Amino acid sequence: MASTGRITSAGAATLLLAASNIARAQVPALEPKELPAVTIIGTTPLQGLGTPRDQVPANVQSTSDADIRRQQSLNLADHLNRNVGSVFINEAQSNPFQPDVTFRGFAASPLLGNAIGVSVFVDGVRVNESFGDTVFWDLIPTFAISTADLIPGSNPVFGLNTLGAALSVRTKSGRSAPGVDAEIGAGSFGRRSAQATIGGASGSLDGFAGAQIYEENGWRDRSPSRVRQLFGKGGWRASGTAVDISYTHASNTLIGNGLVPESILQRRREAVYTYPDETKPELNFVNATLRHELSANAVISGNAYHRLLKINTFNGDAEFEDGGTPLDLTDDEYEAENRVTRTTQRTTGAAIQFALAGTLGKRKNQLTVGLGQDRGRADFSQLEQPANFTPDRGTTPDGDFALRTRVLGKNVYDGIYLTDTLALSERLHLTFAGRYNRAKVEISDLTGLEPALNGSHRFSRFNPAIGATWAVVPRLTLFGGYNEGFRVPTPVELTCADPSAPCSLPVAFIADPPLKPVVAKSFEVGVRGRVAHSLAWNVTGYRSDLNDDILFTSVGAGLGFFANVPKTRRQGIELGLAAKSSGFDWSANYAYVDATFASSVQLFNPLAIDADPAQPATIAVSAGDRLPAIPAHRLKLGGDYRPAEALSLGGSVLYASSQYLRGDESNRLAQLPGYTIVNLRGEYRFAKGWRLLAKIDNVFDRKYSSIGALNRNGFDAASQPLGGVGPGPVERFVSPGAPRGFWVGIAYRLGSD
Repeated sequence: MASTGRITSAGAATLLLAASNIARAQVPALEPKELPAVTIIGTTPLQGLGTPRDQVPANVQSTSDADIRRQQSLNLADHLNRNVGSVFINEAQSNPFQPDVTFRGFAASPLLGNAIGVSVFVDGVRVNESFGDTVFWDLIPTFAISTADLIPGSNPVFGLNTLGAALSVRTKSGRSAPGVDAEIGAGSFGRRSAQATIGGASGSLDGFAGAQIYEENGWRDRSPSRVRQLFGKGGWRASGTAVDISYTHASNTLIGNGLVPESILQRRREAVYTYPDETKPELNFVNATLRHELSANAVISGNAYHRLLKINTFNGDAEFEDGGTPLDLTDDEYEAENRVTRTTQRTTGAAIQFALAGTLGKRKNQLTVGLGQDRGRADFSQLEQPANFTPDRGTTPDGDFALRTRVLGKNVYDGIYLTDTLALSERLHLTFAGRYNRAKVEISDLTGLEPALNGSHRFSRFNPAIGATWAVVPRLTLFGGYNEGFRVPTPVELTCADPSAPCSLPVAFIADPPLKPVVAKSFEVGVRGRVAHSLAWNVTGYRSDLNDDILFTSVGAGLGFFANVPKTRRQGIELGLAAKSSGFDWSANYAYVDATFASSVQLFNPLAIDADPAQPATIAVSAGDRLPAIPAHRLKLGGDYRPAEALSLGGSVLYASSQYLRGDESNRLAQLPGYTIVNLRGEYRFAKGWRLLAKIDNVFDRKYSSIGALNRNGFDAASQPLGGVGPGPVERFVSPGAPRGFWVGIAYRLGSD
């Protein structure tokens, strides 16, 4: 169990931010924990004075390093998917390190084109990449995570992208994770991994370092991946002052072969549609943090960071060519094309905040104010190359690469925020918060051939929040609040917003009309409590209304454009129950997520093409139609049983209901079926410090698909590209879920456990 004395950063959906210990004590979404006598939490991404648990008006859900290790989670996204009720992962890339993670219908994804609505922070630094707000889960080293707090709602203190939630990750230090920890493992799909960490402190100095090597062949054809991660942190403590400097490096090769037509899948479940689909991110990230106690009731803290991220992609695609005569099918054919993108992103920033606890009149009051700036610079280029198809739908080059696009995107994000908690009585606390955001986004054409691309866009808004908690009795708390969030269009979205000139993803830029920023307005109410000492429960209801939501409309074959949708809505209910007793811990979480269009709108039909007049140009979406790729019902059961001191057995059951396919926003076609997955794990401590690990995922080898979309199949049954017959049949493309897999490992730990 993590130390109950730590102070972590988090936040509240309604307005307060909440941290891990309180959330675990009061909201049993992950694993049940012992209640500490007093729990203090952080209230902003930067560490301040902290806030008592009964003053947090939100269903914050948290986890720790101990939870991740006990459950043998592959990465943070995998751990959230198995534990947090409203989290859902779709395997759009069929790569465990490239998941689309959604929470309450809001996404944090590495894929351009997804409507990002979750902000992700690592030690106070927002790691949504400046170019497209994407989140690369493979760049967050799991072995370095100390705590992670998922903070629901549109809390303005977390700034841009916090439409539906913020995820705040804190890393280990030599003081919080002393000793040596090492682990190796291997198993299905050619997976092999090794990781090691070491930490310690001496006097005022401490240090922590770790590394991970991960490789797998992948369970689908031609899907090998490699992950290399390195993390180090050095710290200094003296006289109420704490300084930490950390460095994160990652150099990965990820193959994500994505969705495949069901007709191909029926012949071979491991098949891919076209290949390759390779992403190579390389990260160098330096972050320095400072916390100084001016007195017992006043703290100043801050950070400064620099991130350099290089991303190279290589995609082999099938392109339909109508020969310039849409009504003449004889000259139609599908052609192979290779696309390469190169992106270099540099992001720098700094923030500072001041926290003061005192009185307002005769009432206790805690005030925190802060400000920060983030600067992003992205150099993006895309090249295309004619190619030929191999017999299994791969591509081989047939010519030289030609530069299609090269642009420079710059953004500057400024913010100043305030949050204040006032004790109206010993049991009733009122919190209000607000943040003023100012954003500048610039795009420049570096080829000299597309001057219309050049542009500068400015956005600004003040976002308020208010919330309250009422401790009716010591073990029963009511909470509720209202808050607003803000997201500005990214360079990707601003330069790919014209339906008459769709872009490819990765994006080829054009000159497009400007987009409006997204504004989220969220309500949340709930009640949480405990029965005796071991049984904890919570019930939460929420609604988030988004104005001018930015969605990507596919036009097929990797083409599409971004557009504002007047209104969308996410609302739902979360139920949590957990208990801890001698030798047996268990938890149950149910989430209902109702994600819909809240206004009628005409969306571009992704199947529309001149060569097929049977397909209308637009999809008529009505208010109340469900957003695709978001299951309405999710149920998660988990438990750990310890029949002996040295033996632990655990498992989880994950259920997700049916969902509509992307491209069926009007909800007229059959849904993708729901599914239930059972996972088991075990741990045996056979000697002091030594553990034998084993786990089985998808125990019953359930065949399922986690996401689907409508598209055209450009190949016949013999995998030959279609020609002379038009644009090809419309089919359901799906991403098949991973089959049953077995893994074993051995771990050694010397020091604090």
